[in-house]
Amino acid sequence: MDRRGVKVRKRLLQGVLPVVRLLPLPTAARVVSGIGRLEHRMNRELRLRFDRAVARGGDALGCRWDVPAVSRSLAGNHILWRSRDLLVDVASDARALAMFDVVGREHLDEAVGRGKGCIVLTSHFGAHMLPAHWMYREAYPLKLYMEKPRSVSRFMASKFDREGPLGQDKLFISRKGDAADAAGSILRAAKALKSGMLLFLAGDVRWKGRLTAPGRLMGRSFTFSSTWIALGAMSRAPVVPVFCRIGDDHRYRLEFLPPFVLPRDAQDEANAGAHAQRFLDLLEDRIRRHPADSNEYLFWDDEYVAA
Repeated sequence: MDRRGVKVRKRLLQGVLPVVRLLPLPTAARVVSGIGRLEHRMNRELRLRFDRAVARGGDALGCRWDVPAVSRSLAGNHILWRSRDLLVDVASDARALAMFDVVGREHLDEAVGRGKGCIVLTSHFGAHMLPAHWMYREAYPLKLYMEKPRSVSRFMASKFDREGPLGQDKLFISRKGDAADAAGSILRAAKALKSGMLLFLAGDVRWKGRLTAPGRLMGRSFTFSSTWIALGAMSRAPVVPVFCRIGDDHRYRLEFLPPFVLPRDAQDEANAGAHAQRFLDLLEDRIRRHPADSNEYLFWDDEYVAA
C-alpha cells in the first residue's frame, strides 16, 4: 500500500473509531476488521500482494496455510494493528479490560515480585501495543523503551506525561541518536529497572551498528537490536516474553511466558546471538500457528510497510 493509501486509511479510522466505540467493543473490532477485509476483496492489487506474501511465508516456514483464507484474515487484522490501542480508548477500565483474555499473568507477577524490575519483551506480532495498554490499566509501573509510538490512545498518551530522570520522555529512543545518546538511554533504562519499574521493549527490531545480534526469522538472516539483552545482563532483571493476538471473537489473547534471567555474559558478542534467537524462535512459532496475526513479517521480503 502506498503512502497515500495509508494516509487515507488513517483518516478513515480516525473518523470511524469514535463511532464504533459506542458499540460493544468486540463488535467494534469486528467492524474495523471488516474494513480491511472489504478492501482486500475490492482491491485486486492489494489482494494479490497479500496472497503472494502469505504463500511466500508459508513456503519459508514449511506450512500448508490456506492462502486465500489467511490472506483475507491478515488484511482484516492489519487494520486493527494499525489502529494500535485506539479501539479501547474508553473511560471505563472494566469495559476495556473485558476485551482481554489473559494467560500467564502469574508469570508476570512472579517476575515483578522479585523486586528487581522486569523486562517485558514484546514484538510486532498481533496486537502489539495492547499488552502495554493492559498493564497500564492494571496499574503496573510500566515504561516504554522504544521509539515514541504514534497514533495511540489518549489513555496511553496520558502515561507519557511524567517528567524527571525516570519520566517516560527520557526513555523514548531515536534511530537518529549517536553513541552517546544510546549509552545515556541504556543507563536511564537500567535505573528504571533498579527502581522496580517494568520496561516494555521489542526483541524483533532489525537494527544496524552497536548493540545488535544476528538472528534468523522465517528463513532469513538479519541483525536485531540486542538492547534488551544488554539491559537484562546488566540488571539481572527477569525477562518475561509477551505475545498478544486477535482471537476469533475479536478479543485480545494476551500471553505472558515464564520469566528467565540472562547471565552477565549474555551481551558478549559470542553469546548475544543465541539469546536473540531464543526469542525469535518463540516469535516464529506463533507466526506458524497464527499467520493472520503476523502483521509485517510476511512482507519483509518486499519491504511492504503497512503502519
